[in-house]
Amino acid sequence: MEIASAEVHLPLNPYDSVSFKEPYNPHSPYHLDLKIEDTENDLKQLVLFITLRDGAHFVSPNAERSFKGKFSMTLNENNKLKPREDLIEIPLSVEEIDTHPFVNGTINWVREDTTYKLPLNILTESDFEATGLIRFTIEPRCSLEEIPFVVRQQSGILSVKILGGC
Repeated sequence: MEIASAEVHLPLNPYDSVSFKEPYNPHSPYHLDLKIEDTENDLKQLVLFITLRDGAHFVSPNAERSFKGKFSMTLNENNKLKPREDLIEIPLSVEEIDTHPFVNGTINWVREDTTYKLPLNILTESDFEATGLIRFTIEPRCSLEEIPFVVRQQSGILSVKILGGC
């Protein structure tokens, strides 16, 4: 008797060495991995890698028009940690024409696995926690995703952890 088993393909994640990773949900059309990375200048940046599956896509933060579910990664107001510059998207999404009635014009859809980098200014050497939120509408299921995270500095070591599932 042959037993069939479901094969699960984990995301192709460049951060396999990260000690904290969210469990992979095979039923979700996307997967997030979040980490703190050192830059060439010994500065820190928040790095988010999004793996998409089954035709999932979302509106890029670089879309010129205003969309309610446009991707964003923000830090809540605090005096410990601030973004140094705007969110960097790799690869950069390309503007396209979408004739769907809800779009009916130009839009930057993110349709492939993408990395977002948010350069950070750390304003203190003291221990702290700063919260943030990743927010976007995942298509085609049209669901608003809100994923809270916390950036923590403890004994001079900066780390990040996703607080909600995806």
